Amino acid sequence: MTAIGYSIQESLRAKCVRVKVSLYDGRVVVVVPQGFDREQVPGILREKQSWIERAQQKVNEQRELAGTNGSSDLPESVLLRAVEEAWAVRYDPAPTPGRVSYKKSGDVLLVRGDVENSQLCRLALQHWVKRKARADLIPWLSKLSGELDLPMERVLVRSQRSRWGSCSRRRAISLNQKLLFVPPPLVRYVFLHELCHTVHFDHSPAFWAFLAQREPRWKALDEELDMAWRYVPLWASSPGPG
Repeated sequence: MTAIGYSIQESLRAKCVRVKVSLYDGRVVVVVPQGFDREQVPGILREKQSWIERAQQKVNEQRELAGTNGSSDLPESVLLRAVEEAWAVRYDPAPTPGRVSYKKSGDVLLVRGDVENSQLCRLALQHWVKRKARADLIPWLSKLSGELDLPMERVLVRSQRSRWGSCSRRRAISLNQKLLFVPPPLVRYVFLHELCHTVHFDHSPAFWAFLAQREPRWKALDEELDMAWRYVPLWASSPGPG
């Protein structure tokens, strides 16, 4: 049997062991509850080896389809699956050293300025993604909140590194702007998950029962969400505005 390289993350919220595969390099991440006996991890990975190999293959295939292929190069097009939009990106050089701006023209996003500076272009594109997320995701979440009678206090959009969303005890929900790259059913599941946290803040049995009443397929969606980072292009994942 081939040895599986992995890292371990201890989580206060975890109730059981979860195995995930990294978008970037196929690395295996094992999330364990606090105080879990780590000597059990190799045995768990042996049991899950077939699933891990399939997951790694699927990540590689999806990254190629998404046009990331391990590269953070600037895109010629952007696919926003959440809102079913495809944008062409054009780069227009202009004599403005150290400055890049963008504007929309139909379904084309024009990036103009010091376009030889790839970092500035990435920051401009990430800023556009954040504005799009605020314009498209917040109304969607608000509509679902009303439909389910699960009120929230406010919504923030951020570029979170490891979470798709979160909910504070004051019922303030934070959404990851990268949700725009994720298919609609998974985006809706993130919304529903965080809205259920306005009633049950933790991941107690009561929370999962409350969630299951509103989404019977939550387990399958939750597992699929673990792999959803494959939809996010690397230029959108590199450090940018918070």
